[in-house]
Amino acid sequence: MTIAKVNDTELYYNELGSGTPFLVMHGGLGMDHSYLRPAIDPLGDTFKLVFYDHRGVGRSGRPPINTITFEQLADDADALRESLGYNKIGVIGHSAGGMVALEYAIRHPKNINYLILMDTSPAFDNMEEIMANVQKKNPTSEMIETLNAPVDPTVEKFKNQFKILNPLYFYDFNSEMEEISNKVIDKIILNPETAVRNDILFEKFNVISQLTKIKVPTLILVGKDDFICPPSQAQCMHEGIPNSELYIFEKCGHYPFYEVPDEFFRVVHEWVQKSAS
Repeated sequence: MTIAKVNDTELYYNELGSGTPFLVMHGGLGMDHSYLRPAIDPLGDTFKLVFYDHRGVGRSGRPPINTITFEQLADDADALRESLGYNKIGVIGHSAGGMVALEYAIRHPKNINYLILMDTSPAFDNMEEIMANVQKKNPTSEMIETLNAPVDPTVEKFKNQFKILNPLYFYDFNSEMEEISNKVIDKIILNPETAVRNDILFEKFNVISQLTKIKVPTLILVGKDDFICPPSQAQCMHEGIPNSELYIFEKCGHYPFYEVPDEFFRVVHEWVQKSAS
């Protein structure tokens, strides 16, 4: 295990590839980074990827639960950057990890050179839209019940909640996607206690007024059928971040690297080449 000691806790991380270093910030909260692998590993052909687990999840440390905030997670990431010896670093954030990435870009502007935001939101103030998106997907009564239920404190039952809700996160939850996602859910390390923090953190999170502070080249990616971090939120970020580019995957939900991998890698690689020129 590769461990960095930062801010009174420990962060587990793995490095892959070569080139410009990028911190990869996973979503959740309550899960580790393993759902991103090996799905986005091919980006290691272009970047040096630093995958890591946030405090309180995966193989990272278990500090007091109230220390888990988006601000603290951003500061942890910067401490990891410093411990690895990078002067500047790119950041890739998916879902709740994108919220951490936004905080990072705002709090540590001198230490970031690129930002890639995947299916995330600058605020969690659109619950009516989210529930309307859920209804468009013809959810089962079990899905609705699970959406409204608290996080189950046992790992196995929490994992089952994931599986019940999983179809909502895809444009086409076909047999291939179901097989892939079930394998991913079975391998991820879950921590229900940390997942409970989501409701507290999401309710308070809103960086819309601070988006103009982000000056680095920014790529914003979103699936058109993402019910929880929909294109409206991506558009809000695009309008607020001066040097940003928005790309919407037409037949895709919350996980473009699973549903449309060829298109996903093409878009990222083209943007990198353009931004670096």
